[in-house]
Amino acid sequence: MDWVQIVQWIGGVLLALLLVYLVWKFYQTRVDFTYMTHNDQGFKRALKGRGIIIDPEEFVVRGDSAPRIEFVALDPATGQRKLTPLMDKRTGAVNLRPQYCVPLPFAATTADNHKVMVEARVQFSLNRDRMFFVYHLQDFGLALETRIQSAFRAEIGKRQDEELRASLHDVEEAAVKRLRQGEADGDEAHEPGVALGANFHTVSFTYTAADEFTASGPAPVVLGAGGAPLAPAEAATVAERARAIARSSGPMALKPQQLDQLADVFRNRDPASTAAILTLIDMQTRQNIAEALAASGQLIVLTPQELGLAGGAAVQSALLANSRAGAPPAGGSGG
Repeated sequence: MDWVQIVQWIGGVLLALLLVYLVWKFYQTRVDFTYMTHNDQGFKRALKGRGIIIDPEEFVVRGDSAPRIEFVALDPATGQRKLTPLMDKRTGAVNLRPQYCVPLPFAATTADNHKVMVEARVQFSLNRDRMFFVYHLQDFGLALETRIQSAFRAEIGKRQDEELRASLHDVEEAAVKRLRQGEADGDEAHEPGVALGANFHTVSFTYTAADEFTASGPAPVVLGAGGAPLAPAEAATVAERARAIARSSGPMALKPQQLDQLADVFRNRDPASTAAILTLIDMQTRQNIAEALAASGQLIVLTPQELGLAGGAAVQSALLANSRAGAPPAGGSGG
C-alpha cells in the first residue's frame, strides 16, 4: 500500500467520523418544543429551528443530569391530581405547549379573617427565551405551586369576605398580573429561583368557606389512664359531656369570625326574613336549655314564662279552650 492509498483511507475515516458527528449534533425543533444545552459552565442556550451544535463541549440536557420539570395536573379520567412531566429525559425534548396546573386545594384568609379553601386552575407554558431559569430550578413544580398560592393568597387577603364573593373576576385578573410581574422582576439579571421561566396565560378559581367551628371527620379516640382506650359506654359518656359543653357555649363565647358570619346572615335582608331567622335562633337556644336541664337527671318545674311560651298564639288558644270546657253551664242553679 503506497502513501496515496494511506492518505485516502485516513481521509475516508475522518470524513465518516465527521458525518457521524454532524448527525449526532444535528437538532431540529418545532414551535412547540425545544432542547436545552449545557457545558462545563452550566446552561448554554435553548435550541430553536434546526442546525448543528458545532461546539464539541456543548451537549443537549438529558438523562439523570436533566432538571426535574413537572407540574400538578388534573387527570380527566379519574378526576385526581397527577404529576405531568414537561421534559422527555431520554431525548431532552422540552414541551412548550400551554398546560393547566391544578394544585391541591389550599387555604387563604380574607381581610376580615375568614378562612377559605381555594381550588385554582392556571394556564401556563414554558418560555423558550427564559429556559435559563427552568434549568436552574431544583423543583419546577414546587416553585410553580408556591408562586400560584402566593398570588391568590395576596389578592384574597386584600378583600373582605363579602367583597370576595362579588369580585371573583377581579381576583383572577389581579392574580395573573401578579404572576406575570414576578416573571418580569426576576428576568433583569438572570436571578435563579426568582423567575420561573414561564408564560402565564389565564387563571380561574373557586372557593368554599372553611368552617373552623364545626366538628367534622372521625370521632376522636378517647383514652383513659395509662393510655388505654375507654370502654364504649365510658367513651360515649365522655363524648356526650363534650357535646354538652360545646352546646352550652353562650354568645360571649363566639369568636370574631363567628360574629362576622352572623352579621353576614342579617345583612341586606327584609324584616320578615330577619324575624324568621331570629325565631329559629331563639328556638334552638331554648332547645339547648331544655337539653341541658334534662341532662341533670333531676325534676325541674318551669313556668311558661320561663320557657318563653307565654303570649304564644297556640298556648293562648289552648288555655281558652280548656277554660271554656271547664266552665259551668249557663243558667245552672246554685242550690
